[in-house]
Amino acid sequence: MPGARSKIVKFLSFIACLASCCLNSAWAGDYQNGLKAYIDGNFELARQHWLISAKGKDAMSMFNLGLLHEQNKLPSSSNDKALNWYQLAADNGYAPAGFHLAQRMLERGGSDDQAISLIQRAASVGYAPARRYLAANTTSTVVARSSAKPNRANSFGRIYRTDSWINQQPSQYWTIQLLAFKHKEQVLAFIDQNSLQTKASYFSEVRGGEVFFKLVYGSFSSKDKASFARQNLGATMQQHGPWLRTWESVQKITQR
Repeated sequence: MPGARSKIVKFLSFIACLASCCLNSAWAGDYQNGLKAYIDGNFELARQHWLISAKGKDAMSMFNLGLLHEQNKLPSSSNDKALNWYQLAADNGYAPAGFHLAQRMLERGGSDDQAISLIQRAASVGYAPARRYLAANTTSTVVARSSAKPNRANSFGRIYRTDSWINQQPSQYWTIQLLAFKHKEQVLAFIDQNSLQTKASYFSEVRGGEVFFKLVYGSFSSKDKASFARQNLGATMQQHGPWLRTWESVQKITQR
């Protein structure tokens, strides 16, 4: 895909520009060799070079190692390893790593304030994915508030994600079904008690002549990301055996 490859090359050019200014000269060779190997599609060789420079405390190499795992470029790729590398890169002062770390935090129900702070730091140094995220989510917030009629649920003015939000999600994305309640008040109380207004949504379904209010958590671009988020849910949300489902399966219900 020419468009996707072009984006990767532009991204790596941005990183290479930073590298020329910031890298310790002792590790610059391995970093640059890793970039060349990545562009050539030799991801294992890229990993080997970046491991060497990462041992020299090069944060950008740590970040790129995280990308290799997040993009599933290695036989041993895993979300946990990606998270560890992003954390190391962020701890060593590389702001763009904070964006990817923040994404993982939000997926597993971490602190919104801390995650947004990391994203803002990445955006402030010109990291395009972070800037796009802030722009898109600012727009989404405005839209959600302006179309609050289908989502406003109680007299305290809280806005809950319901059918209208669910139907806007890409049908191929995944979510996590947490619980089913017999009364709407129960699902709203659970959302409030666990501060899930911006993380969860609910919908109703009739089964066997009874109405059930089902609570789902998050919106994930892949099954792997949804699975990672499920593994990191808190004990309260784990207790009833949460399971993964596509938005398509939910939208078949909400769009009836």
